Order: sequence, then C-alpha cells, then structure tokens
Amino acid sequence: MSATLQQIAETFERHVNRFGYSGTNLDDVARELKISKKTIYTHFNGKREIYQHVVARQAQQEKMRLAATVATLPTYAGRVEAFVQSVLEMGRGHIVKTEKDEWLREYEIAADAFRQAQGDLLRELVQGGMDAEEFRVGDASLVEKMIVAMVVEYLVLVHADPSYDRDAELVERISRFIS
Repeated sequence: MSATLQQIAETFERHVNRFGYSGTNLDDVARELKISKKTIYTHFNGKREIYQHVVARQAQQEKMRLAATVATLPTYAGRVEAFVQSVLEMGRGHIVKTEKDEWLREYEIAADAFRQAQGDLLRELVQGGMDAEEFRVGDASLVEKMIVAMVVEYLVLVHADPSYDRDAELVERISRFIS
C-alpha cells in the first residue's frame, strides 16, 4: 500500500471520528494533507471507497483481537458465546456514540466488511466446534450466516431503541441453536 493512500485513509478516518461520515469531505482531507483532491481520486473512487477501505482495515484488526480473546476459552461453545457478546458490545457502543441517521449511513457501508471479517472468524469457531463434536455436524457456513443474521437484526432493534437489552437472551438462543 502506498504511503499516500495510507495517509489519505488515516486522515479520512480521523475526520470521520471527529465529524461523522456525513460531515467529512474530501476537500478538508486534501487540504490537511496538502495534496490536491485529484490525488485522492488517483487512489480512491470517492468518499465511500475510502470509508470501505478504513472499515475493512478496522474489521480485520477487530477480527484478530477477537480471535486472540476467544482462543483462551476451553470450549468452542464458550468461544462462540464470547464472540457474540463482544460483537454485541461493539455494536451497542457504536450505536450509542453515533447519531441515528449517521449510523444508518455508516452501517450501510460498513456492514459488509464487518460481516465478512467477523463471519470468517465465526465460521472457523463453528467448524471447530463441529470437528470437536461440541456442535451438531452441518454446514458451518450456513450456521455462521444464520447467527450473523440474528445478530444484525438484533442490532437493528437496538438501534431503534437503545434501551432494548435482551443480549443475554440472544446469546443463550444462539448457544442452543448451535448445540
């Protein structure tokens, strides 16, 4: 990855953290970096692509952090539970700190990157549980997609009403689903 591309992504990320996705514009990023807006467009097709790049990097870092955290747990069931709890905490944290409309815009762009990174880890955990005979044998990819769908739909409920807190129930239902 080129140094300029990395600088653009890092500066863009700082602006999003400070002003939100909607409040971030490429003119300000270019001005801060003392480059032309055209230089940004030689590396990215636009604001959405930069944000996708930033989120994909964040998702991979989060995947590594989560993998290290759950790896110490003795059972795959415990690992999946810890994984789901961590994703719910992260999702709740983002919902709380982000304005309602802004969350929807960011979610639309970021969901795929997080779904892919977290889905890869979840699929590995489910397959490990199947291989260890902790979970019923089946298609780990299908189970992963079903769990991700449950978590995503649950976070949409939380987004609509941040006081909605049935996290423990969701984790328990997912645990029963996979065992």
